[in-house]
Amino acid sequence: MADGQLGTTAATVLSGVNMPNSGRVDMILSNTGTSRETIVLTYKRSGGTARQLVQLSLDEDETAFVRGVPMQQDDTLLAVTTTASVVDYTAAM
Repeated sequence: MADGQLGTTAATVLSGVNMPNSGRVDMILSNTGTSRETIVLTYKRSGGTARQLVQLSLDEDETAFVRGVPMQQDDTLLAVTTTASVVDYTAAM
């Protein structure tokens, strides 16, 4: 499980290195700010090229769910948002 706040630079929110085996990851993203936020989730398989998984916009106090992202031990999930420290996230298998 991982949780925290998104920043304005793409950063790792979950790494498969911490997972005991492969599986599917679900995420909760919540905008705690006072304006609309654009969020981009990027998936990087086994050290390869990062590929955009989804881009979404959340209004203030809005929450989104991203479900079923396949993860293996060498995969990485990255995220970035418009304004730092206003989008909370939780990711778990």
